[in-house]
Amino acid sequence: MNQTFKKSLQSYGNFLKSFLLRAFTFSKGYEFEENNLNTNNDQPINEDELINKNKQNVDMGPSKDDENDKLKEEAIMSPGRVALRNYFRNPLGIIGLILFVAIVLVIFVGSRVLPFDQYYSQGNLTNVAPGGAYMNYPKEFEDEGVSKISIGNTFSVGLGKENNLYVWGSDNEDNVLNIPNEIKKNLNEKEIIDVAAGDRHIIVATSDNEIYGWGNNSFNQADSPAMEEAKIKEEGIAKLGGGVQYSVVLTKANNLVVWGSTLASRLNLLPSDINGNVVDFATNPINILAIQKDGSIRLLGVMGSELDTQMPEELKDGSVKVKKVALTSSSGAALSEDGKLYVWGPSRDNLAGENIPEFEADLVDIAASDTVLTALDANGKIYQWGKDNYGELSTPEGEFEQIYSSYFNNYAVRNESGEIETWGLNGFRFGSDDQGRDIFTRLIHGGKMTMIISLISTVIQIVLGVLIGMVSGFVGGKVDNVLMRFSEIVASFPFYPMLISLSALLPPGASQEERITMVMILLGLLGWTGLARLVRGQILAERERDYITAARALGVKNWSIMIKHILPNILSIVIVNATIGYAGNLLTESGLSFLGFGVQEPTPSWGNMLTAAQSSDVLNTYWWRWVFPALAVFLTSFSVNLIGDALRDAIDPRANER
Repeated sequence: MNQTFKKSLQSYGNFLKSFLLRAFTFSKGYEFEENNLNTNNDQPINEDELINKNKQNVDMGPSKDDENDKLKEEAIMSPGRVALRNYFRNPLGIIGLILFVAIVLVIFVGSRVLPFDQYYSQGNLTNVAPGGAYMNYPKEFEDEGVSKISIGNTFSVGLGKENNLYVWGSDNEDNVLNIPNEIKKNLNEKEIIDVAAGDRHIIVATSDNEIYGWGNNSFNQADSPAMEEAKIKEEGIAKLGGGVQYSVVLTKANNLVVWGSTLASRLNLLPSDINGNVVDFATNPINILAIQKDGSIRLLGVMGSELDTQMPEELKDGSVKVKKVALTSSSGAALSEDGKLYVWGPSRDNLAGENIPEFEADLVDIAASDTVLTALDANGKIYQWGKDNYGELSTPEGEFEQIYSSYFNNYAVRNESGEIETWGLNGFRFGSDDQGRDIFTRLIHGGKMTMIISLISTVIQIVLGVLIGMVSGFVGGKVDNVLMRFSEIVASFPFYPMLISLSALLPPGASQEERITMVMILLGLLGWTGLARLVRGQILAERERDYITAARALGVKNWSIMIKHILPNILSIVIVNATIGYAGNLLTESGLSFLGFGVQEPTPSWGNMLTAAQSSDVLNTYWWRWVFPALAVFLTSFSVNLIGDALRDAIDPRANER
């Protein structure tokens, strides 16, 4: 009896030791292995050895108990949480999700932030390559001091106070930034008296009345005019000017010489009565506005527009003495000797009348870019108004002494420091198209159109496919035969010819909204058959299972069985086909718009942006016009397919087992 009692006490002592040791090892982060306990009464437990052994077990990896704990954790998790966890364990699924979310954010947030006018085009900026730094002038130019700045469409040229020449910006395939070696040598030996930039060329005048030019020379606008060269040398050069593929010289004898592309603008037919009468001038793409000796102004070039018909009479007859003129693309401005500003032109330009701001002091200078007028008052303050297409109205604050504007850029020189401020167009991220439109902006707004069309058409396909497939598979019999024969008829239609034929049936005056709605509906109505057959096949397999029999025995209605019991079990197929269908609809819409039967210009979509790829010149030379839209379609379709595959693996239990 006593021996038995002693053994009981010893056993109880061993239990207390094991309990304390278990608590100790748990607090240290070690997993206690119960099999390591030695219950032999004759051999007491070595606690240090046991702890070391458990450390080794931890280093060897998770034990069976860990796996059991994980299984228990999964057992109490909802199917949605399990699927979510499984999805984020798939690296390709994460990549696809991140990529798709990034695309959606860029497209939909960017379309709200970036201003966009689908009807705006700019002929002076056609086929500009991707890039920027149009206004990154050399620091040495600022240190030397500004004598003059002349601005082209993507570049500028400056003349320093120490007679040094500076060129900066983007070439735009005209090699305008590289001064030819022969010209550079001649300029180093001579004094430069004036510089001027046309849209894509530069001309320079030297003190010996020679003219040098480079850049685009399609109409010899960068060469000295052979027929007038002797006249220019004899009379001397007072001022240079440049326009869209033409050049201008004002001689010291008050004569204008114009050469280059002048037939369309009629600038080659200057009236004889202005000879010897011009003291200053301003240019735009098709006109020259000249100041005459008597202070009146004269419009040369294309006549009959608002720039001609709305010019104030007091400026024409000389009753107001004009000292400075400026021309936007379609409006004019004149500054009188008493500081009064006159502006005229079409009302759509938002430049004349009530659009003119209130000035705090008399104006001393005016300048014009493509759609904006810039004025400088006697206090050095800058005023700007007009249409802001490329940030031309981002007017700097402070006191300035010089202003220069043309095309799409502005420069201003501060009073005391001589620091140069710049604002306006500083480049196109993805280049421009054949109409001078920013491809990046069109890509953003076109992507919104393409993704919305694809989304709505995919929703229609899913609703029709799931509904018809479930009814056909669950009901069976004659209903199944009728629905499947109907789906076969729809599937037998040639897809693209059908869409093209129906698109052609739209009336000629159909709006863009009607055309887009038709594309969405047709994509949905003709694309559901594959999903319906897949759903029907799954329903046929699921409806014979025991849980369906049990639901029927309990009196559950057929619609409830289909929606609450069968649909969750085929959800993986529906989701995968929805993602694949969405990616397919992206490509289909792009293809239709590419062929001219989807979204029509000027409304952008990724498809009609790819239409330019039909030209070999675009494929070889202007690669950015098709590479970026094609890349957008590919990345969006690729990311959606990755998401669909990852969702299938996450939802399907059999995929988890694999």
